[in-house]
Order: sequence, then structure tokens, then C-alpha cells
Amino acid sequence: MRLPRLFYPEIFQGIKKNTNYFEGWYFKCADEKADNVMAFIPGVSYGKGASDSHAFIQVIDASRNRSGYFRFPVSDFRYADDRLDLQIGENHFSEDGLTLSLDDGTMSYRGNLHFSSPLHYPKSFWCPGIMGPFSFLPFMECYHGIVHINSSIYGSLAIDSQECVFDNGTGYIEKDWGTSFPKNWIWVQCNHFTVPNMSFMLSYAHIPFLGRSFNGLISFLSMNDRIYKLTTYNGARVTFLDYEDNILTVLAENRRHALNLSVTVKPGSMLKAPKNGVMDNDIIESMTSEIDLSLIGKNGKLIYTGRGTVAGVEIAGTFADI
Repeated sequence: MRLPRLFYPEIFQGIKKNTNYFEGWYFKCADEKADNVMAFIPGVSYGKGASDSHAFIQVIDASRNRSGYFRFPVSDFRYADDRLDLQIGENHFSEDGLTLSLDDGTMSYRGNLHFSSPLHYPKSFWCPGIMGPFSFLPFMECYHGIVHINSSIYGSLAIDSQECVFDNGTGYIEKDWGTSFPKNWIWVQCNHFTVPNMSFMLSYAHIPFLGRSFNGLISFLSMNDRIYKLTTYNGARVTFLDYEDNILTVLAENRRHALNLSVTVKPGSMLKAPKNGVMDNDIIESMTSEIDLSLIGKNGKLIYTGRGTVAGVEIAGTFADI
């Protein structure tokens, strides 16, 4: 007997949803030298009715300082029931790679990228994904999933008819689903460190809960075949938070580890975010930011310190309320 869908956050969760619902996957792709850094975001948006509903593919192309929103009829959105396998028009997305055929007259992306040697986010019965036991709550505003912590990329894309090779590149896949993005949030993600196959993600957001609210933290650092987690459900909390002169500073701690994070936030591109399923909120995402990160054990042992480049960053809503 197959476990419920929540134990497979990578697959389409919205099979019984047709109003006030969104679901989107985030495929980050960088070539070997990070000369081409971009993300492709396939998804579906259900508003109050058919006129508010559509499938979409968003593009963030940091190397060309641009973004785009490709809209499709809902009928063009197809999915496999038992795995991450999406079709939107002539575009295909799966854990094995992506095939693109996008052209709006101002930008075009065509070709195939293949993902190999993926590192998956670990699962257990009580923690089916990055949200841990919160995954079981049926009334959360937004759910988050990590698919590939890291993977290798091979293949090429014709970008505006110019061939760009991604062999030996780096990939990352995550996703969100629910009714709306949080009112306020911070998101930081990076795969480019001096340590091979290292990956980091932190999300800190305003979470409505049973008529009240709290600030929820989910974060992981994957390094040397080990994953360090700092999350609300394992006792972690943000003890310092500041954003001034484009420098974001975060200190997060639990009983085992302390995470020090300093992010130099670079300019970004416009994205659409959901509110009640409708993709009508404008946010900015940078994909060229830099992070200085230290992870220290509570015994004083330094686990890692170093710098990451081409980091993704979103700071949305009212920072003072986070």
C-alpha cells in the first residue's frame, strides 16, 4: 500500500484542488563556471474561477539580468501521479532533467538539461520532508519541499539562439504549494562553495497558525555526506536578525549548533508570487548574492566557515515584521 502523498512532497499535491491553490517547482541550474545561472519555475495557479486559473513557467536569468513569465492554459498542465514528472505545453520537468521550448519574442530557451547523481533530502515517517511534523497539518498556508539538495547537470540550452553548455554544472530543486506565500519571509539558498557538493538553504517566515502566528525557521547545511538541520521543530530559533545597507545578518541556534550567516544581497529580478492561489504579487529574487557562513557546535568546535557565491535570496514583505 502506497503512503499518502504528503510522504512524497516532490510529486503534485493538488489533485483535489481547483480554487485558491498554487503549486510550483524551482529548478536552479548553473553551468560549470557559473557563467549561466538561472532558475525555471513550472507551476499551476487556481484562482476563484477559470479566468483566474492557468499554468505557468517563470524564468529567472541572473546572467542576463532578466526574468520572464510564460502563461499557459490549465489544460496544458499534466503530471504523473507517482513521481515528479510535469508537462506544460512542449516543456517537460522531472527529477532526471528538463526540456524547454520557450519563446515570447523577447527571450527564448530551448534544449535539454539532464540531472545526475542527485542528493535527495532525507525522509522519515515523522519527517517526510523539510517541514518535519508540520507536514501533517492540513491547514497550513504554504508548504515547502526539498527535492534535490544537489545534482550534476549535463546538456545545453539555446538561449536567444546562442548555445550554452551546462556540462559539469550544478542543480537544485525545491517546491512550494498551498494557498499563499507568507506575508513576510526571508529565503537564502546556495550550492556554490569551495567544498564540493555542499548545499545550504534557510527560510524564515511569518506563519499563520490557529488564528495566531509565529515566525517559523527551516534550514539545512549539507556537507561531506552529512546534513545539519536548524528548524523550529528541532528547537532552533533566530536569535539575531538584521538587514541594513544590503547586508542580511542572521544568527540561528539550537541546542547542538549555532549558524552565523552574513549575506551580501545583490540586485535581482522580478517574480510573481501567489496570494489565494493567484499569481499577482511582485517580489524580487537575487541569484548573484554572496554569503559568509559559519556553523559551530555548541561544544565550540568549528564545523565549517567559508563563502558561497551565486546565492539565491528573497526578502519579501515587511522586514521589521519578520
